[in-house]
Amino acid sequence: MKNHEQNKKTNKIKCTGCFKSLGIDARIQIYVYLRDNGEKTVSELVKLVGLTQPTVSYHLKEMRELGLLESRRSGKEVLYKVSHECGNTDCVLDAVKFTGVRNAGH
Repeated sequence: MKNHEQNKKTNKIKCTGCFKSLGIDARIQIYVYLRDNGEKTVSELVKLVGLTQPTVSYHLKEMRELGLLESRRSGKEVLYKVSHECGNTDCVLDAVKFTGVRNAGH
């Protein structure tokens, strides 16, 4: 029983980190765009949010480390997509629809 309670506590902390990360405007734009449009390159995401490549790469790194995103290298490009493997079996983000998010790319 103690392990189950510890896992629930860890999952709540992880969810808090994800929501805190997505509280940054550029990150929620990136997350929703990737969720709705699939795998994209860093260059495509730079155009979307209108920030510099190093800034976008920083946001992507932080989101990947939290388990929000996955990345893979294809030649010289790095492609990102939404991860559905955050480790929390009851991931809240699977249920949240994030409507009304400003999308600079459209």
